[in-house]
Amino acid sequence: MTAGLERLRHRAKGLGPLVAAHGIGVVGTEITALALPTLAILHLGASPLVASALFAIEFGTQALASPVLGVFVDRARTPRRLLVVGSLGYAAVVSTVPVAALLDVLVIPLLAVVAVVAGGLGALVTIGLQATVPTLVPPQRLVAANSAMAGARSVGQVAGPALAGWLVQVAGAAVAMGVDAATRLVSVVGYARLRPVAVADPASVPPAVVGGMVDQLREGIAALRHRPVLVRVAVTAAALNFGGSALGALYLVFAYQHLHLSPGLVGITYVVSSVVSIIAVTIAGRVIRTLGMARVVPMFAPLAGAALFLIPAAVVAPPFLTLVVYEALFSFCATIWFIATTTLQQSLVPAHQLGRVIALGRAATTLAIPVGALLGGALAQWWGLTPTLILFATAALLGGCVSGLRGVGPVLPVEDSGTISPIDAADGGPQVGTNAPSSKPAVDATPRRPDS
Repeated sequence: MTAGLERLRHRAKGLGPLVAAHGIGVVGTEITALALPTLAILHLGASPLVASALFAIEFGTQALASPVLGVFVDRARTPRRLLVVGSLGYAAVVSTVPVAALLDVLVIPLLAVVAVVAGGLGALVTIGLQATVPTLVPPQRLVAANSAMAGARSVGQVAGPALAGWLVQVAGAAVAMGVDAATRLVSVVGYARLRPVAVADPASVPPAVVGGMVDQLREGIAALRHRPVLVRVAVTAAALNFGGSALGALYLVFAYQHLHLSPGLVGITYVVSSVVSIIAVTIAGRVIRTLGMARVVPMFAPLAGAALFLIPAAVVAPPFLTLVVYEALFSFCATIWFIATTTLQQSLVPAHQLGRVIALGRAATTLAIPVGALLGGALAQWWGLTPTLILFATAALLGGCVSGLRGVGPVLPVEDSGTISPIDAADGGPQVGTNAPSSKPAVDATPRRPDS
């Protein structure tokens, strides 16, 4: 695995500062994901309803604000400046929590404000990251670059929870959030070192974003609507997030109360998920080149959705082994699909519209997370745990079947080959988009720890 990561690092050369900054930021996000609800529940006596509301408003704010944030991303004079300012703002907002705790003025409303503002700034940075990658590497290296970014996220999601648990236990949740603020300051150093790829043809420089906010939003909606495949990808990602977040919210209850697994065994399943994700990152380019984008996108999303059925299947099958297989299959398929659809969006959307297209897709996929989690919990209490798990797995599978590459046209770059890989339209439809540098789609399917 180490050799694979080293090859990936070499092939994504030029992205070192961005990859490192992204990984460090994910670690910080994981710390606050544990520390903020811990503060609310254990130190401020928040009820389960209040704790759920904090979770919901954070992701709800991101979903509602994403279209406007996309306009800001496209308007930014340089991606570097946007990432630096967004990260500094995030650090400032999160740091108010340890300061308030030190002054003994920490209250639930402050945590709610921090969840909203930090969630919005985190979404701004995420969209900015997704729109920055194509400015740092040539088109033929997009798969390697996206794999490196996905790898940084996977490593952060492995290290983050472990560090978060230790910090909360040893230093307290408020101090842990201070560490999150510090990680963002470290990320700023990486973002400040970014240097875009030199443009050989001045005519290829994207036009400036003009017009008012409403006009720019309309342009972004039109850009997404004229690329139906990206609409289908967003619907699929929303369905996977909807079903996956519901199952993720119920996962531990099901594992402990129905399957009677120990925390140690459950922890092993989490480790399997993380390890397989990293393996998928290292071989994603080879898988996409071998199978072709036209097969990977419509194939791997339904496989990821189908893997969710293994969770309720653990009632009748060996529970620990079944959950290990689930973690491995879902993590592998979701990671490959995410990298493939990221590269697809980069290849279809012009750079000057990319932030808005990413943000519009992210609005739907992010909103699906709290809706799925809250609805899953309510249905499980009313209808029963196992039937609810089956219902939401079905929703994820059906949504996974929506994505496809019908009508895309011959536009996708092949990693490291310097050539263009044609994708024939299944219905003979016209080519959609151009091979202009663009970036990562707002699609993320992580059942337990949605990326904020």
